[in-house]
Amino acid sequence: MMAARKTARTGMRRSSWVPASWIVAALLALTGLAFTACGSGSGSGSGTPGAGPGGPGPTVVRPEPAGEPRTVLLGFSSLPAELTSQSYIQAFATAAQYADLLLIQRTPPWAEFLPGGTISNETAETTRLETALLKQYSNLRLYYAIDPTDGAVQRSRLANLPSSVDVQAGFEDPDVRAAFVAYAAYIAKNYKPAYMALGLEINMTYERAPRQFEAFATLYDEAYAVVKGNSPGTKVFPTWQLEDLEGTFGQVHPPRWELIERFRGKMDVLAISTYPFLGEVRSVADIREDYYRQLRTRWSGEILVAETGYPSAPVEGREAVGTEAEQKAYLQRVLTEAEQLGFSGVVWFAALDPAFATTGPAVAFKDVGLRRSDGSNKQAWALWEEWARRPLAAGQR
Repeated sequence: MMAARKTARTGMRRSSWVPASWIVAALLALTGLAFTACGSGSGSGSGTPGAGPGGPGPTVVRPEPAGEPRTVLLGFSSLPAELTSQSYIQAFATAAQYADLLLIQRTPPWAEFLPGGTISNETAETTRLETALLKQYSNLRLYYAIDPTDGAVQRSRLANLPSSVDVQAGFEDPDVRAAFVAYAAYIAKNYKPAYMALGLEINMTYERAPRQFEAFATLYDEAYAVVKGNSPGTKVFPTWQLEDLEGTFGQVHPPRWELIERFRGKMDVLAISTYPFLGEVRSVADIREDYYRQLRTRWSGEILVAETGYPSAPVEGREAVGTEAEQKAYLQRVLTEAEQLGFSGVVWFAALDPAFATTGPAVAFKDVGLRRSDGSNKQAWALWEEWARRPLAAGQR
């Protein structure tokens, strides 16, 4: 999102920024990696470097279990430390070794799924690689997020539409609607994900493009049914941006909790993205006591922290000052409260710092990893590893 905001508390304006969810989709789309060499993965986990015997990724060994059983799934996104196929494969291996849940996030390749379109070799090869990695790392549950909107304009329009499509029509265009449903069906059939998001941070679209939100709401119903028809066990939902639900960043506005009711009945999980350092907090100590507890008062079913993070170094142009100690304190807070409140999981934006996030709005997330891009540990990593060693409780296995 490239919004300057005026905080209600300080009156200061914030510099432009893009949400982490958009960075995942955009940067992976910009890599140009077709992932055609499925057997050429390299790097190492805790075992043999190079492709493992069971698939294209390196062999990994999970840490020896220790501690009390936990009820919270730990997750990482597939965002790599570097823009190489090797690094992308290693992101899967890292998740397999130290997490339970992997987020793959992607904008639909619209042209391929529009009526009359053809699936490209790149999409087919990427699907083959990712499904092979997921088969190899069978302990990982997949969370696949279809991200159709453009974070660079605060999700007020669709992203990466072909030039032949009217961007102003967006979700109102029948061909675009057909492409979205077809892509959702493709993912459901080929990946059979445990979790699937149809649209990200959709409350931001409501705030900035109400007609697009209304069109999306009806499209969501159709896509939900198609996904369930192809993968009945998949939990389907949109995601919500917590700080924007509260109206505390981007465009300051009244809270929009009532929007959740629009999807009740066809929303299997309440899934949120949350980045308090991009809202009004200046330190972890500023995060209100009820910040995450309020979610439980609004939703009695499953709740997933679908995306979160906190920087380990100062963020340019922000009131929030990141340090390794602050990052560790936030990680402790979000994991502890998620478990206490009965949330199903927490997905941290990136295991390793994205070394390529050096310019533009992406720099706000250059230090969000729990490890540096070279693989060395930050203070928070020991805490994450401690939680990862705790065995999953019987109900979460």
